[in-house]
Amino acid sequence: MRFGLFQSVQLPDPKSEVRYYKEALEQIQWAEKLGFDSAWITEHHFSRHGIVSSTLTVLAYLAGVTDTIRLGTAVTVLPFHNPIQVAEEAATVDLLSNGRLDFGVGRGFQWGEYNKLNIPMDEASRRFEESMEVITKAWSQDEPFDHEGEFWRFNDMTIHPRPVQDPYPPVWVAASSPTSLERVARNDWNLMIGQGEPFDQVAQQVASYSTAVGEAGFEYSPKRVVVARPMYTATSEEMAREDTKAPFMWFKQTGQEVGAPPENRTELLPDEFSSYRRRFSRDIGFDYDDMFDNVALFGPPGQIAEKVEKLRQSGVENLIFFINYGGIEHRKVMNSLELFAKEVMPQFAD
Repeated sequence: MRFGLFQSVQLPDPKSEVRYYKEALEQIQWAEKLGFDSAWITEHHFSRHGIVSSTLTVLAYLAGVTDTIRLGTAVTVLPFHNPIQVAEEAATVDLLSNGRLDFGVGRGFQWGEYNKLNIPMDEASRRFEESMEVITKAWSQDEPFDHEGEFWRFNDMTIHPRPVQDPYPPVWVAASSPTSLERVARNDWNLMIGQGEPFDQVAQQVASYSTAVGEAGFEYSPKRVVVARPMYTATSEEMAREDTKAPFMWFKQTGQEVGAPPENRTELLPDEFSSYRRRFSRDIGFDYDDMFDNVALFGPPGQIAEKVEKLRQSGVENLIFFINYGGIEHRKVMNSLELFAKEVMPQFAD
């Protein structure tokens, strides 16, 4: 199995932006030394829930201070960006890192981000698909091309630099619903499963994607799926609960506050986001104990290894860990990574 980080920078203390960034970057460099395979950076806008608004800028920095760890976007929200600019910046990161970029993309889901950018949410999927068409053309075509789409028009287009990886960096697409899983498979993209799905649902999604890839005429491998999980390894279950409950619940609650439409008016979410209407309904709550048992990898090494094995048996071979939620103490995160690397990771070595 392969293990990596699903890294965010959050802002519980509004005056500590510099410290939170510094700690998040140190955690990635420490993970590389411990033998973790990858580090993926999330994109969010306009809230303390996530303050990395330019993932590729951060990855360009990391390309210069790391040597072996792969660097991923998780995800670049394509409807928010000019696709040619994304293609150029991503290719630059691939060059600076000597071919270590994983290109994770999605359409986003937070009503507030779309509203503040004045982008209609019912255009999300169409914008995403058009952007992917432009980006893959820019990376792969040797001759200049024209593009005239619904949202973008480019003339006599070619980009430099080109990606180091051939034909371009691996593409990973965030998806969860049956329709979106089918779209990912139909386009022969790799799948990224979010950190909030229960273990049983992860197994169902992996199986559905595997079937859909085969039906689309492509070859499936477990290496084509990456699954995110909240993780904290401690010396005891009691310590794991004590250290994670407050910061993790802060993360969940702020995500609800910034992601939901105003006054939880879920009717503002278009049909293509209908699966989020329950998630953002007014009466939704979060049960820490349930998430501890069925979603998160929190606990001592033995308990975590059991959950990782359950995921492995469901077809998961690539896990990335959300580790610095809600301002959890930096020292504790560093210790958790080290304990996982020493006590859990060797049990799943190839």
